[in-house]
Amino acid sequence: MVRFIHTSDWQLGMKGRGLGEAGQIARQTRLESVRNVLKSAQDHEVDFLLLCGDVFEHNMISQEDVKRLVSIFNEYAGTPIYLLPGNHDMLGAGCIYNRGIFGRVRHLVILDTCDPVQVSDTFLHPCPVSSKFPRHDLTATIPVVHEVDGIHIGVAHGSVLGKLPVSNWEDVDLPIDISCVERTGIDYLALGHWHSQRTFEDNTGAPRIAYSGTHEQTNYGEDNAGYCLLVHIDGKGCPPQIRPIQTGQLKWTSRDFAMKDPASIQELKAYLESIREVDMVRLAFNGELPLELKEELDALLEFETTRHRHVRIELDSLDIKAPFRLETEVDLGDPVLNQTDVYLRTLLADENHPKSKKVITEAIMRLQRFAKEVEA
Repeated sequence: MVRFIHTSDWQLGMKGRGLGEAGQIARQTRLESVRNVLKSAQDHEVDFLLLCGDVFEHNMISQEDVKRLVSIFNEYAGTPIYLLPGNHDMLGAGCIYNRGIFGRVRHLVILDTCDPVQVSDTFLHPCPVSSKFPRHDLTATIPVVHEVDGIHIGVAHGSVLGKLPVSNWEDVDLPIDISCVERTGIDYLALGHWHSQRTFEDNTGAPRIAYSGTHEQTNYGEDNAGYCLLVHIDGKGCPPQIRPIQTGQLKWTSRDFAMKDPASIQELKAYLESIREVDMVRLAFNGELPLELKEELDALLEFETTRHRHVRIELDSLDIKAPFRLETEVDLGDPVLNQTDVYLRTLLADENHPKSKKVITEAIMRLQRFAKEVEA
C-alpha cells in the first residue's frame, strides 16, 4: 500500500504581469499556500510528497525566494519530497536545483534522471524534461513493469495527447502518450504542466492518469485549480483512490455583463451581493447604457472595490448613450464650467470615432457631476 500527495505547478516567483495590481497578491499567496500542501501531507501521514514540475517560474529566481521555499520545506522535515523539474525550472547547466542549498535539504530528492527510485515497496519512474521543445513521448523511458512486483508510479510533466485542447502531435511541446499506462503496466501516472485538476481513466475505468493542477489559482480563466491530490493505492494493479484537497486561499470570479437599462443595474447588484466572499473579481461590461445610469454604475463599482482584495473592471466595450441635454446649452452655475461644457459638447458633435465619443461623453458627465457637487 502507498499513500502520497501529488502536486505541481507552484510556479513560485511568477510575475503575473497580465494581472496588473493583482499580480503581487497572487505571488505572495502562492508561496503562503505551499504550507497548505505540506500540511496536507503531514495531516494525512503520507509516505511522500510528489512534486511534478514547475515549482519555480524560471531558473533565475532570486536566492531569497529560494530560501523562503526551503524554510517551508524544513518546517515539514518528516515528509519525504520527490521533485521532478518541469519546463519552467528545466534541467541543465543553469538549473535552479544545482544550487547548493537544495542538496542540504535531507528529505528532498531531485528526480533528475530516468533511473527508478525505490520508496519501500513503491517505485517512482521519473521522466525529466531535458529540452524546451521535445517532440518525443516523455514517458518512453518508463520500463515495462507488468510482471514486476511493487507499485509503480510514473512521474512526468507535459500534455496528454488526445485528452487536452491540442489536435496534432507536432503541436504539443511536451507530449505524453495516453497509452503509457497500458504499455508499461504502471499503476499511476502523476503529471504536471496543466493548471487545472484532471483525471483520465484507463480501459478498465480506473483513474490512473492525473493532473493535480496548480496549488493556487493563477488567473481568472483557470478552472478546477487550487488543489493537491491525495492518492492511495492498495497494491499492484489496484485502482488508485484519488481525493482532491483544497490548498488555494484565493477565490476568483469573472463575469461579462451586457448593459442596456435599469434592469441591467439590478442584475449587477444581485450578482455583487452573491460574491461578497470572493477575493479576486473581474467584471467586464458591454452594450449601451444611458448616461444617467452610468453614474449609478460608477457608484456601484467604486464601492465594490472596497469589498474584495482586487477588482478588475473592463469598460472598453461599454457605450454610453448621451441624453438630448448634451446637445443643448446647460447652465452649470459658473462661467468656467459653462465654457468647458460648451467646448466638450462641440467636440462631441464633431467626433465620429466611438471610443473618442465615449471619452468625451464621460468627461461631460463628470463635469456636470462636479457642478452639482459644487452647488450642493
